[in-house]
Amino acid sequence: MARAGGLIMTKLNTARRRRALTASHFVLALAAASMGAAVVSPAQAQDQAERTTFAIPAGDLDRALRQFSEQARVQMVYQTAITAGSRTGGARGALTDAEALGRVLAGTGLTFSFQGEATVTIAAVQTVPVDGERVLGPVRVEGETGDGSFGRAGQAAGVNGVNGSRDITATENTGSFTSGALTIGSKAPRSIQETPQSVSVITGERLEQQNINDFTTALQQAPGVSFAQGQTSLETSFYSRGFEITSIQIDGGAPLTTNFAQLGPGAAYFTQIDLSQYDHVEVLRGAAGLFNGYGDPSGSINLVRKKPLDREQLLLDTELGSWNHYRTMLDVTAPLALEGHLRGRAVFTWQDNEQFYDLSEDQKSLVYSILELDLSPESLVTVGVSITSQDSVPWQDGLPRYLTGRELDLPRHRSFVFPWNRWEFKTTEIFGSFSQEFGRAWTAKLDLTYNTQDSEQKLGFSSGAVNPVNLTGPRLFGRYNSFSSEQFSVEATLSGAFRLFGQSHEVTLGINQSDQNGGGSTAYGPLVVSSSSAPYQPYPGGPRFCDDFGAGSCPADTLRPGSPPINVFDFNPFDPLFTEPASSIPSQRYPELGQVQSVAYLNLRLNPFERLHVDLGARWSRLQFKYAEERFCETIPDSGTPSPTNCVGRNIGDPYVAGDQFRTQERLSWPPSVALSYDISDRLVGYLGYTDIYQDQSSFLDGDLESLDPVTGENYEIGLKWATPDGSLNATFSVYHIEKRGFARQEPDFLSRVRRNPNGSIFFDSNRNFFVIVNDGTEVPLGRPDPYHVCCYVQRTDRSLISEGLDFEIAGELRPGWQISGSYTFNETINEGESFGPDEKNLPFLTIQPEHLYKMWTSYDFGASGARGWLANLIVSAGVNGQSEAYRSGSTCPEDQVGQPDPLTGESLCLVDLVPFAFTVEPYVIVSGRLDYKLNERWSAALNVENIMDETYYQSVGGVSSGNWYGAPRRFTFSLRSKW
Repeated sequence: MARAGGLIMTKLNTARRRRALTASHFVLALAAASMGAAVVSPAQAQDQAERTTFAIPAGDLDRALRQFSEQARVQMVYQTAITAGSRTGGARGALTDAEALGRVLAGTGLTFSFQGEATVTIAAVQTVPVDGERVLGPVRVEGETGDGSFGRAGQAAGVNGVNGSRDITATENTGSFTSGALTIGSKAPRSIQETPQSVSVITGERLEQQNINDFTTALQQAPGVSFAQGQTSLETSFYSRGFEITSIQIDGGAPLTTNFAQLGPGAAYFTQIDLSQYDHVEVLRGAAGLFNGYGDPSGSINLVRKKPLDREQLLLDTELGSWNHYRTMLDVTAPLALEGHLRGRAVFTWQDNEQFYDLSEDQKSLVYSILELDLSPESLVTVGVSITSQDSVPWQDGLPRYLTGRELDLPRHRSFVFPWNRWEFKTTEIFGSFSQEFGRAWTAKLDLTYNTQDSEQKLGFSSGAVNPVNLTGPRLFGRYNSFSSEQFSVEATLSGAFRLFGQSHEVTLGINQSDQNGGGSTAYGPLVVSSSSAPYQPYPGGPRFCDDFGAGSCPADTLRPGSPPINVFDFNPFDPLFTEPASSIPSQRYPELGQVQSVAYLNLRLNPFERLHVDLGARWSRLQFKYAEERFCETIPDSGTPSPTNCVGRNIGDPYVAGDQFRTQERLSWPPSVALSYDISDRLVGYLGYTDIYQDQSSFLDGDLESLDPVTGENYEIGLKWATPDGSLNATFSVYHIEKRGFARQEPDFLSRVRRNPNGSIFFDSNRNFFVIVNDGTEVPLGRPDPYHVCCYVQRTDRSLISEGLDFEIAGELRPGWQISGSYTFNETINEGESFGPDEKNLPFLTIQPEHLYKMWTSYDFGASGARGWLANLIVSAGVNGQSEAYRSGSTCPEDQVGQPDPLTGESLCLVDLVPFAFTVEPYVIVSGRLDYKLNERWSAALNVENIMDETYYQSVGGVSSGNWYGAPRRFTFSLRSKW
């Protein structure tokens, strides 16, 4: 290498024959990328290029350029000043010279140009005229697909590809709030701009800056996503475009589900997911049925795992915050063997924290380990495991209200958590994948994920509205449950590009299967039970509580109602009245309770003209429901014939078979999904898309006890997507219309099916069961052949659920050092159809979702913007989360119409009929901020403040008895981070 006057010229080794792309191809490709008139496409250029196996590690840029010169056998010319102090993510694998050099220069602000066959010049990117001429911007380097296919996914080389990972979508170490490539909308890496649906990303930089440590917090910050608190403090429901999000992908594979509730009360998967094992979170809003099969048009979440890097790196992150929050995360990655072809990564996380409300706390630990092996430059094997353990003291049901609907105005720290509450989780995930590149344009991939979660909960909780006359009403309840879920997903995909009629086109084919089973879950009886023959006594010698439902049979020395009262204004969880009750005996168990969904899909992206793109998608789906139930003998009949389905001849506690079912539905989506995209300019794309909707409702049966067909519908979306040439800033705007129809409704003449007595009255057996007579004459108790199917229903096409709205989002770098992620969503939901009653017609079907939702987080890195001195080490960030009013409908007793509690039952009385009432989440705006200071090359310290203005607000509401939850007060978190 020769150096003169600050100019570096690397020597060309002429002893070896250089395998190179001709200079004319580079010049034409460069002109096409910068001017938008592709005289020679990247695919054409690379068709004539040979590939070299490069091994350039991350590190100092000057060293990496010398290695590139040696491995590519070219001479390089550049000024030393433009590379001084710069670092690179390196380049590895079988690449063309342009691909390799593009990766080496990615994120450095430098560009290159081939001068003849054996010389490359490097210069700083300029985007303004110089001496009357416009200097071309950086060469656009294509992604892993090799030939420039899959749209602008190659922008990832300029936005993502600087961290030494083989995952082109990885955002680690980019410092960006956007991504050059996502897989959630297409399976193959594709830029946000060329994905004809609403997709967003929460990058690793945002996860770090906003202290987003878990799945729940991530979705609370996701564009267009609203939330409502679930039954407990550990459960949250998320909504997009009027429907609940229940689909989760991991690394773009077949979906897992959080919607075990549709299968029955014994099945559950709870999203207690720690994000320290993930690189970023991808969000798709709208129908996701093409790749995921049956489901609501709410969208899907894709969690992308951290992958091993091609260099050694150690991260240590510690946190200390309000409410005794402590967290430590150690993340280690390195090449392990085989000259870097075997790489590994491990993450260890521990967290212990309380909540802002009394007594509740969580403690969890996570171990994540992943290995990658390059079988060849084109073949990659990945295996890994994740184990999470969590012990929590949760709160169930939140705060009550007065019977009139008025708020109690309790302090935010007040909760009705009992010291014996507990919920213990263990979640294990084993995963693997294999990917194989064929030539320069095709990739096959196999993904497998096996997820198990076992949890056991014992919870005491308060339920009941407060009577404003005597301030009584809430009382103690309790439950005990054992949950189990097992999910296995497998997906095989083949994606690639082909040329036809002079244009390059893309295709993705795939099959996947998700087996979701809640088998092993066990339901138990309530913890607090009382009757006239067995009053509830919380501790020996204590008071006895009796509940005879007004029959007047309770002993004279007992108290009513049937469980200890709770004084919400002066609550003492350590009162002996709230002594931990004995665990109840099991009542039923589910050896099998789940579903299997199989999907085959084809996605074709045609490019009939240079600027026009047509996406076509077809899908075949099969949904199989499986159920088996055992119940436990609580009494033994004195007579009868023993059988597997009764307790005759058995002992107390013995199981017997209560029933089993297996049902199947199949569906070919038609018409196919279609989207048209048009490149209005190099930066602006317009699109129009249609996606079909299929939602299972097989639990509803017709008169032949056959499952009803799925709910169907359409998702229409039109929008604009803009991006800078390098993809560092993305802006999107979309308008959508969603309609669902074909819902199950009970037969209009259902009562004619009910068995009658000779006098015409409804017949009831000794257990107070009525019987429904189906078409073959069979009498079905309660119309339920099993607990999860009910007769007799028909599909109604004269009513629809309509969701309409718009999304706007901007994410990325506004100028050097200034990152932003901002979004605004408007959504309106409507019940449409003459068959809706006056209390439903033309009214919202999801009122807890606000019409207006806005979120913003922005940061300014003074060092990246060119500042010097101490200011160069400072990053300042701020953000807001806000929404308009939301509510839940219910009923209350009018003011001044509440009477004294009933002397027999202890229940509050309303002197008149209850009236409709809207339990409202008032509009709120929450402001947060962060200061981050780089102490030296290895260490940085940061202070996050959430809810800076200490706003008091309800983040979720329920009714008069329970379900009202305050949002968190002002919170401080100090973090210390080290990177080696």
